[in-house]
Amino acid sequence: MNKSRPIQRKLFYSIFLNGLIAVTELVGGVFSNSFALISDALHNFSDFIALIASFIASKMMYWQNNEKKSYGYSRVEILAAFLNAIVLVLIGAYIIYEALARLYSPQVIEARLMVIIAAIGFLANLISVLLLRPHKDENLNARSAFLHLATDALESAAVIVTAILISIFKVHYLDAIVSIAIGLLVIKSSWDILLESANILTEGSPKGIDLNDVADFIRGFPEVKGIHHLHIWSLSTNFRALSAHIVVEDTHISRTIDLTNKLDSQLYDRFGINHPTFQLEANPCEDTLISQYHDREPHGTDKR
Repeated sequence: MNKSRPIQRKLFYSIFLNGLIAVTELVGGVFSNSFALISDALHNFSDFIALIASFIASKMMYWQNNEKKSYGYSRVEILAAFLNAIVLVLIGAYIIYEALARLYSPQVIEARLMVIIAAIGFLANLISVLLLRPHKDENLNARSAFLHLATDALESAAVIVTAILISIFKVHYLDAIVSIAIGLLVIKSSWDILLESANILTEGSPKGIDLNDVADFIRGFPEVKGIHHLHIWSLSTNFRALSAHIVVEDTHISRTIDLTNKLDSQLYDRFGINHPTFQLEANPCEDTLISQYHDREPHGTDKR
Protein backbone atom coordinates (compact mmCIF):
# COMPACT_ATOMS: atom_id res chain seq x y z
CA MET A 1 0.00 0.00 0.00
CA ASN A 2 2.81 2.41 0.91
CA LYS A 3 4.47 1.84 -2.47
CA SER A 4 1.40 3.18 -4.25
CA ARG A 5 1.22 6.49 -2.39
CA PRO A 6 4.00 8.42 -4.22
CA ILE A 7 2.51 7.77 -7.67
CA GLN A 8 -1.01 8.52 -6.40
CA ARG A 9 0.13 11.89 -5.08
CA LYS A 10 1.98 12.73 -8.31
CA LEU A 11 -0.97 11.60 -10.41
CA PHE A 12 -3.16 13.99 -8.41
CA TYR A 13 -0.81 16.91 -9.19
CA SER A 14 -0.74 15.90 -12.86
CA ILE A 15 -4.55 15.75 -12.97
CA PHE A 16 -4.74 19.32 -11.70
CA LEU A 17 -2.13 20.56 -14.19
CA ASN A 18 -3.80 18.79 -17.13
CA GLY A 19 -7.20 20.22 -16.31
CA LEU A 20 -5.68 23.70 -16.13
CA ILE A 21 -3.80 23.22 -19.42
CA ALA A 22 -6.87 21.93 -21.25
CA VAL A 23 -9.01 24.93 -20.28
CA THR A 24 -6.20 27.42 -21.00
CA GLU A 25 -5.37 25.97 -24.43
CA LEU A 26 -9.02 25.64 -25.44
CA VAL A 27 -9.70 29.31 -24.64
CA GLY A 28 -6.39 30.34 -26.24
CA GLY A 29 -7.13 28.23 -29.33
CA VAL A 30 -10.52 29.87 -29.81
CA PHE A 31 -9.18 33.41 -29.46
CA SER A 32 -6.06 32.77 -31.59
CA ASN A 33 -8.05 30.71 -34.14
CA SER A 34 -5.44 27.94 -33.87
CA PHE A 35 -6.74 24.42 -34.35
CA ALA A 36 -3.32 23.09 -33.32
CA LEU A 37 -3.92 24.62 -29.88
CA ILE A 38 -7.49 23.28 -29.81
CA SER A 39 -6.17 19.83 -30.81
CA ASP A 40 -3.63 19.95 -28.00
CA ALA A 41 -6.40 21.06 -25.63
CA LEU A 42 -8.56 18.09 -26.68
CA HIS A 43 -5.65 15.75 -26.09
CA ASN A 44 -4.97 17.33 -22.70
CA PHE A 45 -8.64 17.03 -21.77
CA SER A 46 -8.60 13.33 -22.71
CA ASP A 47 -5.48 12.95 -20.57
CA PHE A 48 -7.27 14.75 -17.75
CA ILE A 49 -9.97 12.05 -17.85
CA ALA A 50 -7.35 9.33 -18.37
CA LEU A 51 -5.32 10.47 -15.37
CA ILE A 52 -8.43 10.44 -13.18
CA ALA A 53 -9.03 6.85 -14.29
CA SER A 54 -5.37 6.04 -13.63
CA PHE A 55 -5.58 7.61 -10.18
CA ILE A 56 -8.65 5.54 -9.29
CA ALA A 57 -7.05 2.39 -10.72
CA SER A 58 -3.82 2.98 -8.77
CA LYS A 59 -5.88 2.93 -5.58
CA MET A 60 -8.13 0.00 -6.50
CA MET A 61 -5.33 -2.34 -7.59
CA TYR A 62 -4.07 -2.41 -3.99
CA TRP A 63 -7.43 -3.31 -2.48
CA GLN A 64 -7.40 -6.55 -0.52
CA ASN A 65 -8.54 -9.69 -2.34
CA ASN A 66 -11.73 -11.33 -1.09
CA GLU A 67 -14.12 -14.22 -1.73
CA LYS A 68 -15.57 -12.59 -4.85
CA LYS A 69 -12.26 -11.25 -6.17
CA SER A 70 -9.79 -13.96 -5.17
CA TYR A 71 -7.03 -12.41 -7.32
CA GLY A 72 -7.77 -8.93 -5.99
CA TYR A 73 -8.27 -5.86 -8.20
CA SER A 74 -4.92 -5.75 -10.00
CA ARG A 75 -6.56 -6.03 -13.44
CA VAL A 76 -8.29 -2.67 -12.93
CA GLU A 77 -5.07 -0.98 -14.08
CA ILE A 78 -5.25 -2.90 -17.38
CA LEU A 79 -8.89 -1.95 -17.91
CA ALA A 80 -8.06 1.72 -17.26
CA ALA A 81 -5.13 1.61 -19.71
CA PHE A 82 -7.33 -0.09 -22.35
CA LEU A 83 -10.13 2.49 -22.06
CA ASN A 84 -7.62 5.37 -22.07
CA ALA A 85 -6.01 4.04 -25.25
CA ILE A 86 -9.36 3.67 -27.04
CA VAL A 87 -10.33 7.25 -26.17
CA LEU A 88 -6.98 8.54 -27.44
CA VAL A 89 -7.26 6.68 -30.76
CA LEU A 90 -10.73 8.19 -31.31
CA ILE A 91 -9.54 11.68 -30.40
CA GLY A 92 -6.53 11.32 -32.72
CA ALA A 93 -8.83 10.33 -35.59
CA TYR A 94 -11.14 13.31 -34.89
CA ILE A 95 -8.19 15.74 -34.83
CA ILE A 96 -6.97 14.47 -38.21
CA TYR A 97 -10.47 14.73 -39.69
CA GLU A 98 -10.94 18.35 -38.58
CA ALA A 99 -7.37 19.35 -39.49
CA LEU A 100 -7.80 18.06 -43.06
CA ALA A 101 -10.81 20.35 -43.45
CA ARG A 102 -8.71 23.31 -42.28
CA LEU A 103 -5.87 22.33 -44.60
CA TYR A 104 -8.15 22.94 -47.60
CA SER A 105 -9.40 26.20 -46.06
CA PRO A 106 -6.53 27.77 -44.05
CA GLN A 107 -7.52 30.16 -41.26
CA VAL A 108 -5.71 33.34 -40.18
CA ILE A 109 -3.89 32.62 -36.90
CA GLU A 110 -3.03 35.01 -34.04
CA ALA A 111 0.51 33.63 -33.69
CA ARG A 112 1.69 35.65 -30.67
CA LEU A 113 -1.15 34.49 -28.44
CA MET A 114 -0.61 30.98 -29.79
CA VAL A 115 3.06 31.05 -28.66
CA ILE A 116 2.20 32.25 -25.14
CA ILE A 117 -0.52 29.64 -24.56
CA ALA A 118 1.56 26.81 -26.04
CA ALA A 119 4.53 27.78 -23.83
CA ILE A 120 2.33 27.62 -20.72
CA GLY A 121 1.09 24.20 -21.82
CA PHE A 122 4.63 22.97 -22.48
CA LEU A 123 5.90 24.00 -19.03
CA ALA A 124 2.93 22.43 -17.24
CA ASN A 125 3.28 19.17 -19.22
CA LEU A 126 7.01 19.08 -18.61
CA ILE A 127 6.43 19.33 -14.86
CA SER A 128 3.93 16.46 -15.05
CA VAL A 129 6.37 14.32 -17.08
CA LEU A 130 9.12 14.87 -14.51
CA LEU A 131 6.71 13.99 -11.70
CA LEU A 132 5.75 10.62 -13.22
CA ARG A 133 9.08 9.66 -14.84
CA PRO A 134 10.37 7.72 -11.77
CA HIS A 135 7.21 5.55 -11.82
CA LYS A 136 6.80 4.94 -15.57
CA ASP A 137 7.96 1.29 -15.43
CA GLU A 138 5.93 0.23 -12.37
CA ASN A 139 2.93 -1.02 -14.39
CA LEU A 140 1.00 -0.53 -17.63
CA ASN A 141 -1.29 2.05 -16.05
CA ALA A 142 1.66 4.22 -14.92
CA ARG A 143 3.34 3.85 -18.33
CA SER A 144 0.11 4.84 -20.06
CA ALA A 145 -0.19 8.01 -17.94
CA PHE A 146 3.48 8.89 -18.49
CA LEU A 147 3.23 8.44 -22.27
CA HIS A 148 0.13 10.63 -22.38
CA LEU A 149 1.99 13.46 -20.68
CA ALA A 150 5.23 13.00 -22.64
CA THR A 151 3.23 13.15 -25.88
CA ASP A 152 1.47 16.30 -24.64
CA ALA A 153 4.82 17.97 -23.94
CA LEU A 154 6.08 17.15 -27.46
CA GLU A 155 2.85 18.47 -28.97
CA SER A 156 3.12 21.75 -27.04
CA ALA A 157 6.72 22.15 -28.19
CA ALA A 158 5.63 21.54 -31.81
CA VAL A 159 2.85 24.12 -31.44
CA ILE A 160 5.38 26.70 -30.15
CA VAL A 161 7.65 26.14 -33.16
CA THR A 162 4.64 26.32 -35.50
CA ALA A 163 3.45 29.59 -33.96
CA ILE A 164 6.91 31.11 -34.41
CA LEU A 165 7.05 30.02 -38.06
CA ILE A 166 3.55 31.39 -38.71
CA SER A 167 4.52 34.69 -37.07
CA ILE A 168 7.65 35.03 -39.22
CA PHE A 169 6.59 33.58 -42.57
CA LYS A 170 2.77 33.98 -42.39
CA VAL A 171 2.25 30.35 -43.50
CA HIS A 172 -1.06 29.80 -41.75
CA TYR A 173 -1.66 26.33 -43.23
CA LEU A 174 1.12 25.04 -40.95
CA ASP A 175 -1.43 25.09 -38.15
CA ALA A 176 -3.47 22.39 -39.91
CA ILE A 177 -0.36 20.35 -40.79
CA VAL A 178 0.79 20.34 -37.17
CA SER A 179 -2.74 19.38 -36.08
CA ILE A 180 -2.58 16.33 -38.37
CA ALA A 181 0.84 15.44 -36.94
CA ILE A 182 -0.60 15.74 -33.41
CA GLY A 183 -3.46 13.43 -34.36
CA LEU A 184 -1.06 10.83 -35.78
CA LEU A 185 1.18 11.11 -32.72
CA VAL A 186 -1.80 10.62 -30.40
CA ILE A 187 -2.79 7.43 -32.26
CA LYS A 188 0.79 6.12 -32.40
CA SER A 189 1.46 6.73 -28.71
CA SER A 190 -1.68 4.89 -27.64
CA TRP A 191 -1.74 2.04 -30.18
CA ASP A 192 0.91 -0.16 -28.49
CA ILE A 193 -0.79 0.22 -25.11
CA LEU A 194 -4.15 -0.60 -26.70
CA LEU A 195 -2.76 -3.84 -28.19
CA GLU A 196 -0.91 -4.86 -25.01
CA SER A 197 -3.86 -4.19 -22.71
CA ALA A 198 -6.25 -5.98 -25.12
CA ASN A 199 -3.91 -8.97 -25.14
CA ILE A 200 -3.96 -9.12 -21.33
CA LEU A 201 -7.74 -8.72 -21.13
CA THR A 202 -8.21 -11.57 -23.64
CA GLU A 203 -5.88 -13.87 -21.66
CA GLY A 204 -3.16 -13.80 -24.33
CA SER A 205 0.38 -14.99 -23.63
CA PRO A 206 2.43 -12.19 -22.00
CA LYS A 207 4.50 -10.00 -24.27
CA GLY A 208 7.93 -11.53 -24.89
CA ILE A 209 6.97 -15.05 -23.83
CA ASP A 210 6.78 -17.94 -26.31
CA LEU A 211 4.68 -20.87 -25.14
CA ASN A 212 6.95 -23.40 -26.88
CA ASP A 213 10.07 -21.93 -25.25
CA VAL A 214 8.49 -22.36 -21.81
CA ALA A 215 7.42 -25.92 -22.67
CA ASP A 216 10.94 -26.82 -23.84
CA PHE A 217 12.36 -25.31 -20.66
CA ILE A 218 10.06 -27.43 -18.47
CA ARG A 219 10.82 -30.57 -20.53
CA GLY A 220 14.49 -29.96 -19.79
CA PHE A 221 14.03 -31.13 -16.19
CA PRO A 222 15.05 -34.82 -15.91
CA GLU A 223 11.97 -35.66 -13.81
CA VAL A 224 9.58 -34.34 -16.48
CA LYS A 225 8.35 -36.95 -19.00
CA GLY A 226 5.89 -34.71 -20.81
CA ILE A 227 3.80 -31.54 -20.63
CA HIS A 228 0.37 -30.55 -21.96
CA HIS A 229 -2.52 -28.23 -21.16
CA LEU A 230 0.01 -25.39 -20.88
CA HIS A 231 -1.49 -21.93 -20.39
CA ILE A 232 0.31 -18.67 -19.61
CA TRP A 233 -1.49 -15.37 -19.07
CA SER A 234 -1.27 -12.07 -17.19
CA LEU A 235 -3.64 -10.64 -14.62
CA SER A 236 -1.77 -7.35 -14.66
CA THR A 237 1.56 -5.96 -15.86
CA ASN A 238 3.51 -7.55 -13.00
CA PHE A 239 1.41 -10.68 -12.39
CA ARG A 240 2.08 -13.62 -14.74
CA ALA A 241 0.32 -16.91 -14.17
CA LEU A 242 0.89 -20.40 -15.57
CA SER A 243 -0.98 -23.67 -15.39
CA ALA A 244 0.17 -26.98 -16.85
CA HIS A 245 -0.28 -30.74 -16.68
CA ILE A 246 3.16 -32.29 -16.15
CA VAL A 247 3.82 -36.00 -16.64
CA VAL A 248 6.21 -37.61 -14.12
CA GLU A 249 7.05 -41.10 -12.91
CA ASP A 250 4.40 -42.75 -10.74
CA THR A 251 5.53 -41.90 -7.20
CA HIS A 252 4.41 -40.47 -3.87
CA ILE A 253 3.32 -36.81 -3.92
CA SER A 254 5.87 -35.98 -1.22
CA ARG A 255 8.67 -36.91 -3.64
CA THR A 256 7.57 -34.31 -6.20
CA ILE A 257 8.03 -31.29 -3.94
CA ASP A 258 11.64 -30.73 -5.06
CA LEU A 259 10.54 -30.69 -8.71
CA THR A 260 7.67 -28.20 -8.19
CA ASN A 261 9.90 -25.95 -6.06
CA LYS A 262 12.58 -25.90 -8.78
CA LEU A 263 10.01 -25.20 -11.47
CA ASP A 264 8.47 -22.44 -9.36
CA SER A 265 11.74 -20.57 -8.76
CA GLN A 266 13.31 -21.11 -12.18
CA LEU A 267 10.20 -20.14 -14.15
CA TYR A 268 10.21 -16.85 -12.23
CA ASP A 269 13.94 -16.26 -12.81
CA ARG A 270 13.76 -17.14 -16.52
CA PHE A 271 10.32 -15.88 -17.61
CA GLY A 272 9.02 -13.71 -14.75
CA ILE A 273 6.16 -16.14 -14.07
CA ASN A 274 5.20 -15.60 -10.42
CA HIS A 275 2.05 -17.70 -10.06
CA PRO A 276 2.53 -21.22 -11.53
CA THR A 277 0.07 -24.05 -10.89
CA PHE A 278 1.04 -27.63 -11.77
CA GLN A 279 -1.07 -30.76 -12.10
CA LEU A 280 1.26 -33.74 -11.87
CA GLU A 281 0.22 -36.94 -13.67
CA ALA A 282 1.67 -40.42 -14.07
CA ASN A 283 -0.27 -40.96 -17.33
CA PRO A 284 -0.85 -38.16 -19.86
CA CYS A 285 -4.48 -37.20 -20.46
CA GLU A 286 -3.66 -35.35 -23.70
CA ASP A 287 -1.02 -35.65 -26.41
CA THR A 288 -0.84 -32.04 -27.59
CA LEU A 289 0.81 -29.14 -25.79
CA ILE A 290 -2.18 -26.83 -26.24
CA SER A 291 -5.34 -28.87 -25.78
CA GLN A 292 -8.66 -27.57 -27.05
CA TYR A 293 -11.00 -26.32 -24.36
CA HIS A 294 -14.02 -28.56 -23.85
CA ASP A 295 -17.14 -27.20 -22.18
CA ARG A 296 -17.97 -30.03 -19.80
CA GLU A 297 -21.52 -31.02 -18.98
CA PRO A 298 -22.56 -30.79 -15.33
CA HIS A 299 -22.21 -34.02 -13.35
CA GLY A 300 -25.14 -36.34 -13.89
CA THR A 301 -26.10 -34.87 -17.26
CA ASP A 302 -26.79 -37.41 -19.97
CA LYS A 303 -25.10 -36.19 -23.17
CA ARG A 304 -27.05 -38.56 -25.45
